[in-house]
Parts: sequence; C-alpha cells; structure tokens
Amino acid sequence: MRRNTKIAKSLLGALIALAASSNVMDAQTDDKPDTTSASELAVSPSHNKAKASLFYFLVMSGKTQDEFQPLTQSQRTEAYMRGLFSPFLFVNAGFSAGITQAQDVPHSWGQGAEGYGRRIGNYFAKQTLARTLRWGGESVLHEDNRYFQSGKKGVWARTKYALASGVLARHDDGKQYFSYSRLGSTAGTAFISRTWQPSTDNSQADGARSFGISMGTNAGSNIVREFLPDILRALGLGKK
Repeated sequence: MRRNTKIAKSLLGALIALAASSNVMDAQTDDKPDTTSASELAVSPSHNKAKASLFYFLVMSGKTQDEFQPLTQSQRTEAYMRGLFSPFLFVNAGFSAGITQAQDVPHSWGQGAEGYGRRIGNYFAKQTLARTLRWGGESVLHEDNRYFQSGKKGVWARTKYALASGVLARHDDGKQYFSYSRLGSTAGTAFISRTWQPSTDNSQADGARSFGISMGTNAGSNIVREFLPDILRALGLGKK
C-alpha cells in the first residue's frame, strides 16, 4: 500500500507539473522568456467535501461523457467562482513562479521576494483572466468545457477523444461542437497578457507562441485526465 501511495503521489505531481509546464516551456525561449497560464480544469459544483477535493478537481472522479448533465447559469457561475480559489491553481501558480524564479526569467523582474511576487502575480492574473473570459463565452454560447472520460475502449480511440476535446465543448444537448469559448479565452489571455510582460516579451509573436503552448498543454492534460483514473483504480486507490 505504501508503494501504491507513493505512485499515486507521483502521478498527481506529474499532472501538476504538466499544467505548470506551459509556463516553464514559455519561459525557455531565448534568454527573455514569457510566462503563460496553465490549462484550467472546471468541475461542476458540489456540496460534497470529498468531491471538492484536489483529486476530484483534477480527474472528476472518472466521470464519463454518458454522465454529462448541463449546468444551469447559477451552477456555471458557482463553478467559476470556486475555480478562482481552487487549491490546484494556487499550487500551480506557486510552483511555476518558483521554477521561473530559479531560472531568473524574465530577468528584468529580478530576484528575492519582489521578483517572486511579480512572477506569482503574473500567473494569478493570467489564470483569472483566462477563467473570466471563458466563463463569459460559456455563459453566452452555452458551452461546457469540462472534461469527461470517453468511456471508449482502446488506447488510440481514447487518445483521439482526449485530443479532440481540447478544441471541443458540449452544448446543453450533450453534443460536442467547436469551442469558441476555449479558443477565444486562450487567445485573449495570450495577447492581453502581453500588456504587462517585459518589453522583451510583449510582441505579437510572443502572444502567438503563448497561445500555442497553452493549447498544446491543454491537450496533454486531457490525455492525463482520460487515463489517470484508470491507473489509480488499478492501484487500488481510485473509485471502483
């Protein structure tokens, strides 16, 4: 059991690192990198404390697309508000800021408490902006970007579903369509955040690069979300 617990912690740590990797990768282009927000995970509201845990936030307890229920606007807003203060985003922001602090990027932000404060503030600002833009788009278009496991058989079929879900959102009828709220919020965050980046990282090209990294990281996170619950169940640590 101790071995299984260590493996589970490693898997959860890997997911956090994957989410943070968009920031780190964005911070390793040339000598004057930029930072970008991690892909966020939305969960449906719940008064069950167990379902509000970090594990539930990360993998939605293995919910499949057959279990999809459309959110009301009040539920969507509640999920948005909870997401702004989720433990995952705090951990991700602190972890990402720590890495870029150690790498001294952007160099102009300096070191010490002041430098770390600027970096962690940057991550929080981008995460808040991305969530706000996406919530607005979802509210107007009735799109739902939550990730549900495919329920399919076969690694390739499930991987294709996870990758496609990175650019698709469900409508109230449960069918998936192109996610304007996901693409719009990711692009908006990538380019709007240029306004507070150092002069060496505020070009349109930097914004395009940030957008690409965020979308790629979101696709990778979906693959982890698709398979992680099964891995944990196989280790006897997930929901049967």
